[in-house]
Amino acid sequence: MTRGIKIVLTAGGFLAVLPIVAIVVLFVGMPQLDPPQTVRREIRLADHGSLIIDGKKRSRSEHGFSQRAGYRLPGSAEIEWFGDVSDGVEPQVYQTGPPVVVIDLPAAQLYVRTHKENWKNLALIFPDDLGPFPISFYVEKNGLTAEEVLRINELGGKRQRKYPTTYIQSFDPKTRDLECSYHVDNRSSWPLHLRLSEDGTRLVLVAIGDLSP
Repeated sequence: MTRGIKIVLTAGGFLAVLPIVAIVVLFVGMPQLDPPQTVRREIRLADHGSLIIDGKKRSRSEHGFSQRAGYRLPGSAEIEWFGDVSDGVEPQVYQTGPPVVVIDLPAAQLYVRTHKENWKNLALIFPDDLGPFPISFYVEKNGLTAEEVLRINELGGKRQRKYPTTYIQSFDPKTRDLECSYHVDNRSSWPLHLRLSEDGTRLVLVAIGDLSP
């Protein structure tokens, strides 16, 4: 075999191996190129406690991704994990006397640390939002009475199925008033005036506004 042929074969073999080496280097180097993940984020509160957002504990929800959330009492090392909050939207936190209220706007959900120092989850969902469940299911979810849920369910008239969506607009920590907007089929909407009970365990329907134009 001539020297020229040997050189050609050696060069060809090198070129054949080169892509394999490049792929191995790429896979080995990829973990080092990944951006660092947020492990845990701490938001200081007015009561000197902290809201903890655990960036590693992420899950999928109907509103996108969510992250595990917890609360740390002032001067305590223990974290009270109470639920998930939507990713990408800063939760709103209020002190209403002893109760602490955390509001997840995209999910229209309230997490309340009550007088008894346990957490109550109040989700503003109404009949047919999650499915054709009995009224008692929605009463348990949103903390209203059956009569109050039925009053809200009458909005938009009687039909076999309706698709309501509720948006939280504001919360007043002094009066515990919760102003919301109740939409049906993305066509009609009504203002809902709710109020969180003093112990933070349930909601009360104060008033229903007029039909929007």
